[in-house]
Amino acid sequence: MMPGPTLHAAWEGLLLVLSWPNIVYPIAGTLLAMVVAFLPGISGVTLMALAVPFTLTWEPLPVMLTFGGMVGGATFMGSITAILFNVPGTGPSAATLIDGHPMAEEGRARTAIGCAAMASAMGSSVGIFVLIALVPLMTVAILAFGPPELLLLLLWGLTTIAVITRGAVTRAAIATGIGLLLALVGHDARTAEERFTFGALYLWDGIGLVPAMLGLFSIAETLSLSVSGRETISGRHHVEQLAGSVWEGVRAVFTHFGLFLRSALVGTVIGIIPGVGGTVASFLAYGQAVQTSRDREKFGHGDIRGVIAPEAAHDAKDGGALVPVLAFGIPGSEGTAVLMAALVLHGLAPGRELMTERLPLVFVLIWSLFLSNWMTSIVGLLLVKPLARLTTLRVQTLVPVILSLAVMGAYTHAQRIGDVVLAFVFGVAGYYMKKHGWPRIPLVVALLLGAGVERNLHITARLFELGRLDLAARPILFVLALLIAVNLALPWRQASKRAGAEGTS
Repeated sequence: MMPGPTLHAAWEGLLLVLSWPNIVYPIAGTLLAMVVAFLPGISGVTLMALAVPFTLTWEPLPVMLTFGGMVGGATFMGSITAILFNVPGTGPSAATLIDGHPMAEEGRARTAIGCAAMASAMGSSVGIFVLIALVPLMTVAILAFGPPELLLLLLWGLTTIAVITRGAVTRAAIATGIGLLLALVGHDARTAEERFTFGALYLWDGIGLVPAMLGLFSIAETLSLSVSGRETISGRHHVEQLAGSVWEGVRAVFTHFGLFLRSALVGTVIGIIPGVGGTVASFLAYGQAVQTSRDREKFGHGDIRGVIAPEAAHDAKDGGALVPVLAFGIPGSEGTAVLMAALVLHGLAPGRELMTERLPLVFVLIWSLFLSNWMTSIVGLLLVKPLARLTTLRVQTLVPVILSLAVMGAYTHAQRIGDVVLAFVFGVAGYYMKKHGWPRIPLVVALLLGAGVERNLHITARLFELGRLDLAARPILFVLALLIAVNLALPWRQASKRAGAEGTS
């Protein structure tokens, strides 16, 4: 496809989005997704799934407009709860809380939210414009990664999290291992045999990520707040006592523009790879921010760079994630899977026909996503003051609200009372992990990525047995293997430096 037809289709799609009454659909979808995404554990995917049957009688154009708005609207709001309450609204938001919540505890919630909003909007712009540039070249982008590359990419992500997480590397590695073991609970993907279910019917489907995440963070945080003796999250009782400002956070994105751009590109590339998702993008971006900084010891203690990197990557990945969906019908996440289902139900099967004869509709989806991401961030900026005020509310007021939202999120995810029980089990575990300095992030990420690691490991091993794996023809494998080796060597290098410094003192 030549650039001329692509640019013409992009312009035609933009005019369709901005015309009346078409503009109402992405705005309504965005606002609905924002409200839903603000509630911990109730993701925008739930809203999209509920919306599918209500749109069956619609024409393809409003479907593209509405779902584009929902995809973008659900991305940013989950980070608000992560910053304010140390409760990730979505999996990718867990990376933001590492530095975002310490900023809120220091009274700089306005700065953190302002930074997150700007990094989010600009990151989505990078992802979408890269997507537009890749429309004629989607095939090449997809075929570069197979099961071996995906396996090493996931292992790189896990080793990165273990190395960069605040606290002892050994404890982070153990938490990662526990997460991988928990990911094995349920059915073996190859043989369909039960594993580690101990006769419990509830465990046949494995450990649910949503109740586990809500327990480790939401419930654990309420327990921690209850016994902390803190009167408020920020330690302040009046908004006037809060430090920082919205514009300080906005300026930080431009001050660290190189970091922002690298993180956005990381998110876009990760989004293109099917089956990886926003959580990997956020944590890999956070990891490269730490590893490329000379003062990396500041991360995890309220460094604003730790907000810029995951937010830019998280939103940039949305543009990249549309590449495999539109070109090959390969969803890379739950959200894109629901989106693809909606497209197919309306006769918009991904592939050559959609990318040629109906290309303007593709750009309607892309521009709706673009509009939604910016609208979400602008609304977030407008709400910074009332949101920051939440950090001055008394703990006795916040704890019941957060606990109620966590229980509601755990139950409504799959309408199972067992999920609520599981959330409380992980809540107690998360409380003691936090109390004794054990990192929780590696456990959650390993639990999330465990199925992908196992699946790609089996496929790669089988390819090797059949002699179908030509390492010389896969240069990406060597690059990823080198990155993993760097991660594994980093703790040893840091320990050697500390030993040398102690020896000379």
